[in-house]
Amino acid sequence: MEDKFLLGGYTADSYTEGKHNNSEGIYTATLNTDTGKITSIDLLAKAENPAFFNFSLKDHKLALVMTKDDKTGGVGIMDIDPRAGKGKLIAEDMLDQSVKGSYEAYNYFDQLYYWNDLKYTVPSYVYLDDKRKMVFAANYNTNAILTWKLDDNYQFVDSHRYPIAGRGPKAVQDAAHIHYTRLLPDGRLIVCSLGHDRLLVYDVNDDASLKKVYEYETEPGFGPRQLAFNKNTNNYIYVLNEVGSRTAVVHYDPATGHIDRIASYSNIPEGYAGHNQSAGIRVSSDGKFVYSSNRGHDSLAVYKVIDNGKHLEKIQTIKTGGVSPRDFDLSKNGDYLLCANQMSHSLVLFKRDTENGYLTVAQTGIKHDACVRVLEATDFLAS
Repeated sequence: MEDKFLLGGYTADSYTEGKHNNSEGIYTATLNTDTGKITSIDLLAKAENPAFFNFSLKDHKLALVMTKDDKTGGVGIMDIDPRAGKGKLIAEDMLDQSVKGSYEAYNYFDQLYYWNDLKYTVPSYVYLDDKRKMVFAANYNTNAILTWKLDDNYQFVDSHRYPIAGRGPKAVQDAAHIHYTRLLPDGRLIVCSLGHDRLLVYDVNDDASLKKVYEYETEPGFGPRQLAFNKNTNNYIYVLNEVGSRTAVVHYDPATGHIDRIASYSNIPEGYAGHNQSAGIRVSSDGKFVYSSNRGHDSLAVYKVIDNGKHLEKIQTIKTGGVSPRDFDLSKNGDYLLCANQMSHSLVLFKRDTENGYLTVAQTGIKHDACVRVLEATDFLAS
C-alpha cells in the first residue's frame, strides 16, 4: 500500500548556507507502508519558496504562500491534477510591499540571533476555505491578518488586511507577529498572535471580512505559533507555544466563541538549557495523542491525551536525527510519521504504534533541501 505526503519549503540558495538548493517547489513523497520506506520524492509543481500550503479535497485546489523573482511575495492558487501528478498555478495575488517589516530571528548555522530586515514581505501561513471560496493568511513580519474572497473559478476578487498591535515580554516578541490562521469547525477563524501572546477568534462575513468575537491572552512569553485539534478532542485545542517551548490545552466554546485556559506542558526535557523554539504540532486522527516538534533540542515530544481531552501526559521525547525539525505529519492510517529537518536538509520517517503512540525510527538519510512543510495528502492525490 502507498501513502502520499506533500513537501514544501524554500528554493532560494540562502536557505542552504549559500550552496545550491536543489528544491524547485512542491513535491510528492511516496511511502510504501508495507516496507516502511519513502520510495520516491517527485516534483509536483514548480514554485518559488512555497514554505506553506493547504489544499481542498473538493476541487483539487491548493493555496500556497510564494515569492516572485525574489522581489515580492504573496499567495497563489494551484490546480492539482492527481492523475498526471502535476500542479499548475491558476491565480496569484502579491502583497503591497510598501510595508515590509523586520523581526529578530535565530540563525541555526551560527547559533546566533540577528535582526532580519526583509527585502519584501510574504505570508507565513495560509488556509483555504473551499466551501465559501476564501483564503486566510498570517503575515508575521507586518503583524497582520490577511483575507481574500475568491470567485467560483478560484480567482482573487477582494481582499482585506487587519493589522494587529501589541508585543510580549521576550525580545522576539517586539511586535504582534501573526503566525497562524485557520478555520474552526464552526466556521470561525482562529489566529495565533505569537508576538503579543494572544489567540484571536473572528466571525467571517460573506465577503471574507472579519469581526472579532474574542481575544484570549496566554501566559506572558508563551508565543503561540500553531494549533491542533480534531473532531475527537471535544472542543479542546492544543496550542503550540514557540517562545515558551510548551504545548498548552485550552477549551473552546462554540456557543460564545470564548476560550478558557486549562493547562500547559513543557516540550523539552527538564534541565535542558540550550536554545529551543517549538515548531509544529499534530493530533492523531483518533484524538488520543499529540505530537510537538522542537528546533534546538531537535526532537519530537509525544503526549497521551487524558481526561477526555482536557489534559496531556508526556510519554516520550525522541530525537529526529537532524537539525531544526520544523514540520511533520502522520500517514493516512496513522502508523507512520514523516518529519522534515529543515537545516540538515533531510527527512526522517518514524514508525508509530497506533495503540500507545510511541515512535521508533524507520528510515533516515532521506535527502530533501530546506523542507518546512509536510502534509499528508493520500486522498488529495488519489486519481
